[in-house]
Amino acid sequence: MTKNLFWLSAHSGAGLALLIASALVICSCSKKDNAAGTSASSGKNSTQKVVRINYQTGTLCAAPVHIAMKKGLFEEELAKIGQKAEYVNVVEGGPTLAELIGSGKVDAGYGLYATQLQAIENGLPISYTSGIHTGCTKYYVRADSDIQSVKDLRGKKIGVPGLADSSVMNLKRKLLDVGIGVTADNNEVEFLAYSSSDLAIALNNGAVDVIGAHDPVATRGELAYGFRKILDTGTDEKFVHEYCCQQFVTHKLLKENPEGAATVTRALQKASAFVEAEPVEAARIQIENNLVSGDLDFNSKLLDELDFIPSRSLGKKTFEAAAKQLQVAGILKAETDIEKFVKTGYIELPGVPDGYIYDSEKGKYIEITEPRA
Repeated sequence: MTKNLFWLSAHSGAGLALLIASALVICSCSKKDNAAGTSASSGKNSTQKVVRINYQTGTLCAAPVHIAMKKGLFEEELAKIGQKAEYVNVVEGGPTLAELIGSGKVDAGYGLYATQLQAIENGLPISYTSGIHTGCTKYYVRADSDIQSVKDLRGKKIGVPGLADSSVMNLKRKLLDVGIGVTADNNEVEFLAYSSSDLAIALNNGAVDVIGAHDPVATRGELAYGFRKILDTGTDEKFVHEYCCQQFVTHKLLKENPEGAATVTRALQKASAFVEAEPVEAARIQIENNLVSGDLDFNSKLLDELDFIPSRSLGKKTFEAAAKQLQVAGILKAETDIEKFVKTGYIELPGVPDGYIYDSEKGKYIEITEPRA
């Protein structure tokens, strides 16, 4: 996949930037201030700040988080500022990521950003800080289906992992482009939620006409049942340069521990750059640590197909483009100020580069200063 570097044009909101800058001053003045996730450590009257980071198993494209955990990047980077990492597993069927954030059990993490857009509008206290990778969502029909493209989806049933999932948000944006109604007043498709493991079965049995799924579930279903792909966000012209999965930090962390917020963002950017350069090693680490099942060749090939070069600038442009179009689709409220929504929902942290490239031969991470687009 061609991966180009471009100039940055987006900036975070002045108010939030002032909050972060002020918090940085406060943080630098006193190592004893309480922060998100602060826990007692050894030593009289001492504390060590802890950043709690979410992760999921079974998700191939969560490789950057897995790598940052298992190669010690989070711990290494946080140790430089006297802090440490803790990990919170988001389990399917348990509390959702939004619920864990809302209850204060997660301070930072990574996931499908479009899944959280409505929640952010409704008060979920997070801001995104960097795009991590593109692609990973695919849409299939049965081999004998008369559906040839997204243009043929009017009146069809579409199976998805969840009604707020990014697979829904992306497809609604694409449907708008081809003139198919997705609003409450003019809804010409039906989305049906299934567990990820049941999506392929639902399509094969004819319960739905189309499915949207994330890898490795998507490609496994394609190979097992001979499904035909009609849309791939990793190659489609509309989505090929958009980040599906992005890094976030909570507002509590930004206020009480901005140094930690910047540090975990850099660590995840580095881990993403590692996956881009070393997809086979990344897949091996996932499999050997029981984070993702599957065959090494199969998994590493899928990782290699994705663009894991991180970018704050292109991540923000992705966020803005999706927010604008999802407002038209009725996902975001008509009265929402999109400019303000973007400024508070996507921020630039001091000391965080646009991204990194990993030099495998030298074992070094190189900062990217030129924005992508």
